[in-house]
Amino acid sequence: MEIKHPEWLQLKTGSPIVYGYNQEWYKTSFQKTRGCGPTAAAMLLLYLNKREGGTLPYQDHSISTIIEILEDVWKFVTPNWLLGLNSTGKFCRGVNVLAAYYGLSWQCRELSLSAFRFKRQSLFQVVKFLEEGLASDCPIAFLNLHKGRVIALESWHWIVLVSLSYDESQNCYLATCYDGGRLLTFDLGLWLETTRFGGGFVYVAVKIS
Repeated sequence: MEIKHPEWLQLKTGSPIVYGYNQEWYKTSFQKTRGCGPTAAAMLLLYLNKREGGTLPYQDHSISTIIEILEDVWKFVTPNWLLGLNSTGKFCRGVNVLAAYYGLSWQCRELSLSAFRFKRQSLFQVVKFLEEGLASDCPIAFLNLHKGRVIALESWHWIVLVSLSYDESQNCYLATCYDGGRLLTFDLGLWLETTRFGGGFVYVAVKIS
């Protein structure tokens, strides 16, 4: 299962393709080191904006215009000095304030995963949430506070999930994400089982009246 237009979050400025936006595009060193959350939020918002016909005053034609959008999103989805944007709740509060500011009936849907393994949702529940988001044609922000045994991931980091598939040969769910220009795929169940600090998932959807 995949979002309908993953190419909307790709930049074909040359070779290779740039998969998603990069927090390194922010202006200050602090933003560059803390900016993964607002970068992920910008990707979710721009995708929904394009899907819904341009309700936000955002365009994504070039890296220079995306940088302007990143700066605007930062005003609302703002990491703190010590821990950055370290929860789905903080992420959602910022996105909801941004949506209200622009008069949009958009809302975050979140799944927070505890640091305590016995409190975490099951793999079945996580897959169900992700499939609901992807089926609604929404990219999903993934907060990974600890990568566990998944070598491809970076701890204390937000990236954007664009597809999920089940690999029968490996008996696992494979999540495909965009991370600062990279395309990466990882074993969702392995992460859920081995992460020490948890994390969570968020997607932005249009409110149903």
